[in-house]
Amino acid sequence: MKKLIVIAMIALISLSVVTAGGQGEASGKKVYEINFGIHTSSGSNEVYALERFKENLEAASDGQFSVKLFPNAALGSELENLEQVKTGEIQMAIFGDNLTGQLAARYDSTIIPFLYESLQDTYDVLESDIGEMINNAVLQNGNQIIVAYQSRGARNLTTSRNVTKPSDIAGLKLRIPEIASWVTVWRSLGANPTPIALAEVYSALQTGVVDGQENPFDLINTNKFYEVNNNIVLTQHLWGVFKWTINADFYNNLPEDLKDLLVETAREAAAWGDERIQQHEDNIRANLESMGVNFVDVDKSAFQSAAAPGIRAVAETMDPAVKEKILAVLGAK
Repeated sequence: MKKLIVIAMIALISLSVVTAGGQGEASGKKVYEINFGIHTSSGSNEVYALERFKENLEAASDGQFSVKLFPNAALGSELENLEQVKTGEIQMAIFGDNLTGQLAARYDSTIIPFLYESLQDTYDVLESDIGEMINNAVLQNGNQIIVAYQSRGARNLTTSRNVTKPSDIAGLKLRIPEIASWVTVWRSLGANPTPIALAEVYSALQTGVVDGQENPFDLINTNKFYEVNNNIVLTQHLWGVFKWTINADFYNNLPEDLKDLLVETAREAAAWGDERIQQHEDNIRANLESMGVNFVDVDKSAFQSAAAPGIRAVAETMDPAVKEKILAVLGAK
């Protein structure tokens, strides 16, 4: 039933589309319709970047692209968007670590909590041969192409109880997405990982189904998790990036000049989002502190050391070349 509702919603909003594959005719020119699934909330940094992408792409293409954005999980959850892009039901979407957690788990070491220490570490991996492995796996397993990466800020833990050191994690009922490496690492720290869809996290925290969750400042703020988790523990355990993807069949059917324009515009908008993320997060923190939210500084190296057994267990599931590099990073700490 939900799938039928989503299809009907897209059809109603996309009346200009008269042929399959998101293509139509308008004023004698072929119009390429892009329905863009966004599982995160309006008012977030990534949605601002996507609004910039829409505006610039439509203008630069002289109307040959028509982009419709669907924030607030209007077309479904992140995992539902993943399937929709794969089948071509929608043309583009933005994903967190669920994309590679589902499609490239053997290759993407950037989605292992407590392994890397900065956003630059993450980008260095994605620009290396590991990045090529990730791209190939996403294409082969998900029928989609990653066109841009955008910083989403460091992920931090929020809790309803006091956490200042790794041993405080023991028994914590922690909401996380269904990403195997996350389950393994958090379980190794003593947490009880509980996968829950993002749209259901607030109520799960409110009712005590879970004690905590982890996300970047932006999602903590836009989803108001601070109302039911007053402690934001600055673990900075993962420097995540959003992946902007496009259905491979749709992309491959574009004229070459429009392919280039779409990718260039996406990367420019994502880079613009990167430039403003730190100030955006600083503003969020100042506002939340003024509301009485408790920010807890912790010894991140202590958490990294405590997580090392879990990270090694994840490394055993990875491609041998990736495993070798993970163990080298651990050895350097």
